[in-house]
This record gives sequence, C-alpha cells and structure tokens, in this order.
Amino acid sequence: MALNLDDVLATLIFLIFIVLVIAIIFIVIKGLRSSTKEKQIINQKLDAILKKLDELNKS
Repeated sequence: MALNLDDVLATLIFLIFIVLVIAIIFIVIKGLRSSTKEKQIINQKLDAILKKLDELNKS
C-alpha cells in the first residue's frame, strides 16, 4: 500500500481548515452573546437614569 504525500498534505490542510472555520464560528457566537449582555446592562442603567429624571421633574 503506497502512501501518497500529496494526499496526506491535502487531507491535513482540509482538516486544519475545518478546525479554523469551527473556531471562528465559536468566537463569533461568543462575541454576539457578550454584546447582547452588555446591551442589556446599558439599557438597565439608562432606565434607572430615566426614572431618576422623572422623579426630579415631578418634584
């Protein structure tokens, strides 16, 4: 059974490419999750500020 070096290299390059694609997808999903959490925190802070401003305007 002869082992062709070109086939081995092509397979290794393909596997490395697949791993890189999966890693990039994972990083993007993780980044989107953290950005939505940050948006929620910012919205909560803005709501608190608006409530304080409403209370100041009423008095």
